[in-house]
Amino acid sequence: MYKLSYGYFVIFIFLALGVTACSLSDINTYNNGKTATAKAKQESTSYYPDKKADKAKNVISADPKPLQDDDFEVSYRSHKIDKNTDIKELIHKWGYSEGFEANNRGYNSGNGTYRRWSLSYPNYEEPEIRFVVLSKIELEGEELVDGESYLVAVSLENPKFKTKRGLKIGDTLGKVLQLYGQPSIVKNGNVMYSKDGQHLSINWDTKTKKVNNIFIEYNMEKSVKQQRSADYVEEDAQPDPDLEPYTIQREQSFTTTLNGWGEVKFISTLKDEDTSDLIQAKFFLEVNSDKYVENKILYEFPEFYGNNGKMIDRIKAVSFKDLNQDGRTDIVIIADYITGVNAHGIETLPVAGIYFQKKDNTYTTLPELDKRINQTGHNRTLQNVIQYVRKQRINVQ
Repeated sequence: MYKLSYGYFVIFIFLALGVTACSLSDINTYNNGKTATAKAKQESTSYYPDKKADKAKNVISADPKPLQDDDFEVSYRSHKIDKNTDIKELIHKWGYSEGFEANNRGYNSGNGTYRRWSLSYPNYEEPEIRFVVLSKIELEGEELVDGESYLVAVSLENPKFKTKRGLKIGDTLGKVLQLYGQPSIVKNGNVMYSKDGQHLSINWDTKTKKVNNIFIEYNMEKSVKQQRSADYVEEDAQPDPDLEPYTIQREQSFTTTLNGWGEVKFISTLKDEDTSDLIQAKFFLEVNSDKYVENKILYEFPEFYGNNGKMIDRIKAVSFKDLNQDGRTDIVIIADYITGVNAHGIETLPVAGIYFQKKDNTYTTLPELDKRINQTGHNRTLQNVIQYVRKQRINVQ
């Protein structure tokens, strides 16, 4: 129902919540042009000025009341669960439940210092609720035991449980938007609402548009920081993009030959989905050899034009071309970015950006040109971008 992952260990995928039904017509009526819609229009302007009105309608918001601390509370067996819940008190009351030992004592990930694990009730085979816990590993005699522990997150796995606003598994995406309004973050199949380091993540089935999980994070950032700090990282080594916080997008990563670099690997990556930040694109050149282990990355490209407060859905296309006829290899990239969410799911539009190779063989961007490419709609395909740019007078030193 969820997935834990982060470089050396696996962390939970931010999952989500659900409520009742709401038709698209109801939601569009509900979306009356106020706060969230105005914000959506403003954020869309830089890339898609001609799409403002249409795309603003797709970001559904009812302008409900702002999130409160109690929106992150749930109740289980008449016990209030929140960021201050005492894990040892829960265990004292309810025990570890059936299947704890058989499931490796709930183990999810860990290192020599910390253990991340799940406490599932009423059992591990058909859980109604899962508590994600981080425990410091201590030595008791000759046995390793869970020492200081705290609640990281809770996952609601059964429609009998509702959020404070009444959302439950099986409710529609439209109901999510009606109850909570404009999300803090939108991904394909997931929306997130955040306040003061707490996150309410709602995952829906992209076919049925119904909520299939509600995941509430209380201390995720703290737990990630603590667990990472206990992992060994060589201080002077350049990180391979396979490590946090980036994940290689192998379908858009290529072995190529570039002026001044020779044969290299062009690596497309996305910031890891399991972080709370916006997922953004990042690009690298890597040594095309297995000999270099400590310093595999040769070059980190400048910030991609699309990374301007937008959540990326996917890197769509990459092309290596000499666009301005200067004998050097330029790189065209198109990515799909999320512009909003409605009762049918997410809405995306393409964003194109170009890296021009300079005389010293490094790369630069021309933000004004990137802006024109996207404002004029020449961003749909690689051919659109290449044809448009080759008509411009571009001189890169």
